[in-house]
Amino acid sequence: MKYLKRFKLLLESYRQYGLIEMLRIMWSGFVNLGHTRVILFALSEPKPVPKAFEAAGNHILKFATPDDIQALMHNPDYEFADVDVERVKMGGKCLLQMDGDTLVGYAWVWPNHLPYIVDGIHINLPDDTIYNYKSYTAPEYRGYGFQALRHLELLRQLKPNGIRRLFGFVDHLNSKSLRGVKKSGYIKVGELKIKHKANGNVYVNMHIEQHFWSAKSRI
Repeated sequence: MKYLKRFKLLLESYRQYGLIEMLRIMWSGFVNLGHTRVILFALSEPKPVPKAFEAAGNHILKFATPDDIQALMHNPDYEFADVDVERVKMGGKCLLQMDGDTLVGYAWVWPNHLPYIVDGIHINLPDDTIYNYKSYTAPEYRGYGFQALRHLELLRQLKPNGIRRLFGFVDHLNSKSLRGVKKSGYIKVGELKIKHKANGNVYVNMHIEQHFWSAKSRI
């Protein structure tokens, strides 16, 4: 199953981005064989394209309530579940972009500064940085650059809480997401590699820019 998934990933990369990108993925997968490797990104200045503002002229951007999430769960394409209702109740925030009663897209942010990354690893973020995850744009609204627009609105609405930057990560083999975060204005700030040895030991290697690390104790 694992190898079938990798083959489909290579085939998708070739179809969407060409031979060079497929070869990049193959090389990265070979060099990091046996490792979980993710690229760490951060965003402080979203730059939506002008057409995003024009196309979103009548749209509403707001943080979802539990009732909003519950109402949107009827459509499986939105990928909302009962756990998302609980996340909102516990302080998680989901920024909805609505065109009347139609969902354009959304973007989530983690409820605290100690987000779960992958394979048991959490990263302690500075007080002015929050983890942005699980984004979505409905197919009929793609191509307008709405993701960057939502990032801009996230930072605007979270500014009173001291938030100035968004943080995210992408698997090193995920071409689509890597291109997406860069298009939204994210810049690379580090990498995380994890390897499970046959004897059960786990080896973790991470490097991250100093201004995206916090030594503060979190509860």
